[in-house]
Amino acid sequence: MIQHDDQLAGTKGFIPSVAKRPPEISFGGRVLFLADDAELIRRQLHEGLNPELTRDLKAKLRDQISTDEITPAYICFFYDETLGDFPYLGLEVRSGGAGGHGADGRAAADSTEAPIERGTVRAGGFICSVAGKRRGKGSSREQSPYAELMAGIKVVVSESIERIYNENCQNLGILTTTNFGLIDRIRSGEPIPLSEFTAGTDEITRQIIEYGGLFEFNMARLQGQVTLPAPRAAAGPDGASERPAASRGSQAEDAPQARPGPRPQPRGGEGVGRQRGGAG
Repeated sequence: MIQHDDQLAGTKGFIPSVAKRPPEISFGGRVLFLADDAELIRRQLHEGLNPELTRDLKAKLRDQISTDEITPAYICFFYDETLGDFPYLGLEVRSGGAGGHGADGRAAADSTEAPIERGTVRAGGFICSVAGKRRGKGSSREQSPYAELMAGIKVVVSESIERIYNENCQNLGILTTTNFGLIDRIRSGEPIPLSEFTAGTDEITRQIIEYGGLFEFNMARLQGQVTLPAPRAAAGPDGASERPAASRGSQAEDAPQARPGPRPQPRGGEGVGRQRGGAG
């Protein structure tokens, strides 16, 4: 049963208290560079290498890492913290580490491999993951950012981040940014204004980030700590307002509703046994 906020007024004592993140946050920890270089990735995972972000390293970062590479389909049977053993198991990069990229962002050479094994990201103590353009393309599976979160990743840095993957990260509490200038500050534990991760977002997204995720945001909303913006009016062809435009997390009240069509009738006795409870 769906309850309205006024129906929940008497239940606030049963909802855990939730507070916003502080205005400045600190991390301090290792940064994993998802480079198109299997040996470089292995050295980060197994030898404790902590490379500096140079122009050459930035040029090597894998572009267009899909959610299927972050969590291949067979991994998505897991739905809990076990996912933290699996991030990037499907990531394929160049064996030699030299050369350019193909049109799909993958290594141009024939010799590629998947150097990341189960449990190695979590065991490496990484708190930040860095990649190139179009990170998180592909399916909208939430298991991908959840696997990263459960492996210890708190911040995702990429040149560009696909919208649905980006929102899934924000909803789960992972901070996202395209500002490579934050990497050294993240690694060193220097305090970083939370506004670095909320700049340019809409009002609801900003609050989701500030509260640490969508679940925490909704708990704060039930406690009356959140003020939702009024729906914006969409302009018609003549520039006049026509109807409210749904913003993130809301739906226009006058949105068209689907109506059920006529129930199909069985043909030639087809399905009659199932309808009447018989075997078939």
